[in-house]
Amino acid sequence: MMLSLCLAFVLSCAVTGWIRSYCLAHGIVDRPNHRSSHDRIVARGGGIGFSFIFLAAIVVMALQGSVSPRGAVGFTGGGCIVALTGWTDDRRGLSALSRIICHFAASTWAVMWMGTIPALSFGSITWQWGWFGQFVAITAFAWMINLYNFMDGTDALAGMASIGYAYWLLAGSVAGFLFWNWPPARIFMGDAGSGFLGFSFAWLALWCAMNDGRVFAAVAILMSIFVADATTTLLRRIAKGEKWHEPHRSHAYQKLARALGHRPVALGVAAINILVLGPLAWVAWMRPGTGLFLLVATNAALSMFVLRVRDADR
Repeated sequence: MMLSLCLAFVLSCAVTGWIRSYCLAHGIVDRPNHRSSHDRIVARGGGIGFSFIFLAAIVVMALQGSVSPRGAVGFTGGGCIVALTGWTDDRRGLSALSRIICHFAASTWAVMWMGTIPALSFGSITWQWGWFGQFVAITAFAWMINLYNFMDGTDALAGMASIGYAYWLLAGSVAGFLFWNWPPARIFMGDAGSGFLGFSFAWLALWCAMNDGRVFAAVAILMSIFVADATTTLLRRIAKGEKWHEPHRSHAYQKLARALGHRPVALGVAAINILVLGPLAWVAWMRPGTGLFLLVATNAALSMFVLRVRDADR
């Protein structure tokens, strides 16, 4: 595994450097504006590199028998749609409707190839999804794609949140990108990377849950920081009558980055994932009866923190 991890890191690092040169030469850059967290021109779209490196890794795992053919077809097909949609948006922009259609198409493809959604068990409670499960899964996939896009607004944040074998390969690929993205960032992952990360985590969570139902709560807990900030901020903006679909700078992580800097926020997210969410996820996996409680409690606590940060300067 270490050899594969090192190979993914080195390859991703090299490819990202080439993509950065390409983007700068062709004007694929982020220019500072009123909602930016940076004050200089930075190349964007670097996530296309680690996206296709991980897609290739899934193909190799399928050929080795580590991933089912159906799962691999679902992931690579949907992942290509998400990555290429994001890359097109990074290069010349796409309408919100076009992005949403592509994201739901990718989500539908992945879920249909995945098969029957497994029942969820939390102690004595078992939820049988039936056909409704596929609808929920497709919606969840699409939300995760956009959630990571919302949360990719400060240097290294989405990358640090990424750190099974497949998970390690994804982490190795993203770590190679982080070499160039660590504050002060020399390239941003763009929609090509952020959307792909959301899609990948949704697929990995469902894929693992189909093999072991205990995994769902554990993986959901590990995603809690992004889920709580993005969801709570969106609902708060809707409740206040704000134009929720327009770009803004009111996420908790954006306010913290302005107050503390990009690097402390990225390191803080990593520390919470490793020291807090990691142990909670382990407990949820080892003691399935606690999974639902820990998942709800974790997201409730983080949502309260998000609200406090959002309203701190009001």
